[in-house]
Formats: sequence, C-alpha cells, structure tokens
Amino acid sequence: MELKSRLAVCGVVVSLVVLACGRDRSEPAATTTTTGALSHDDAIVRLATARCDREVSCNEVGAGKKYADHDACIREAGQNARGTLRVDECATLDPSKLSSCLNDIKNERCSNPLDSLETVTSCTRSKLCVEK
Repeated sequence: MELKSRLAVCGVVVSLVVLACGRDRSEPAATTTTTGALSHDDAIVRLATARCDREVSCNEVGAGKKYADHDACIREAGQNARGTLRVDECATLDPSKLSSCLNDIKNERCSNPLDSLETVTSCTRSKLCVEK
C-alpha cells in the first residue's frame, strides 16, 4: 500500500511540474504598430500559446497524446492562427477582441475539441479583424 501512495504522490508532483512548465512560457506583451493596431506576429504567438496552455491543462500534450510535446502543439496552433489571420484578409486586428478570444480559449472545456480557432466563436476571423 505504501508503494501505491508514493506513486500517487509522484504522479501529482509530475502533473504539477508539467503544468508549471506550461505556465512558465509567459505570453509576450502585445506590441503595436504606428497605427495602434496589434501586430499579426504577436497575435499569432499569443493565440498559439493560449491554445497549447489549454491543451496541457487538458492533458493532451505528451507521448501518445494529441500533441507529442509543447513545441509540436505550438507549431500546429501557430500555423492554424496564421491561416486564420492572413494579412491579405485581415489587415488590422482588434486588441480587445483578441483578449476576449484568449480568455475564451483558456475557459474552453476540455470535453470540447479545439482543433482550430474557428471552433471558438470569439476567435473567428470576422471577430478578430477590423474591417475598414
């Protein structure tokens, strides 16, 4: 019985370390261009980081999981965000709407698959981009 208790404690510690490592990747601060618009690169990094932090908290990152590791998650989520926020179709981003999107990603239930930004209503191109 003592071995089971030790294994359980080790499992909890490992889980906390994994979550802490995912949280240590701080979100880069938003930068602005001279027009006051949020840069696409910053938005893409923030979106990918938020999605992968959620995937870590939902236990979807690691051997045999949806993503082999955090870097694989960041690559795929970043590629998806680049497709959604293509500069030729989204010249300007709304920083407040991006914040809402990031918050919704963070709060999305693990039981809801989050395979693309378009899955979250507040994260669609039409919501994040400012029409001129």
